[in-house]
This record gives sequence, C-alpha cells and structure tokens, in this order.
Amino acid sequence: MNKIPKHFTLSRDPKDEKYINLAVEARAHYIVSRDYDLLELMTDFDAESKAFRQKFRRLKVVEPVEFLRILAGKDLPLNS
Repeated sequence: MNKIPKHFTLSRDPKDEKYINLAVEARAHYIVSRDYDLLELMTDFDAESKAFRQKFRRLKVVEPVEFLRILAGKDLPLNS
C-alpha cells in the first residue's frame, strides 16, 4: 500500500485529513462531500480554515448538489 504524503493536518477531524491529502496529491480541483468538517474549511474563519484556503487556492470543498451545478455550468477547470 502506497502512503499518501501529508500536505495538511486537519485537527478538527484527523480522520478526514486523508481525503484532503489525497486530493492535493492528485491535483484535484474539488472534494465533493457532505462532511461538515471538510465543508467548513471553505467558510470558517479559524486559522486552520484560512491556512487551507491560502495553501490550496484551487482546491474547493463542495456539496454534491453544488458540484452538479458546477458541472452543468461547465465551470470545471481543465488541465490547470
């Protein structure tokens, strides 16, 4: 089993940090989730959320319905 490098530490829910690190490693643009702790990274004003948004500007955490709207509007970034 390959180990994913640790790019970010999510202290509020360490079990979720593997999804962030995998998305970063895969150069993903979105994490699609209903998980409150992940979604809060986009809207919360604590130091951890701010650090996430500053360090991973292109990575967005969105709910499934929002992601479908993005896809329908063709707002999905390609090859960047």
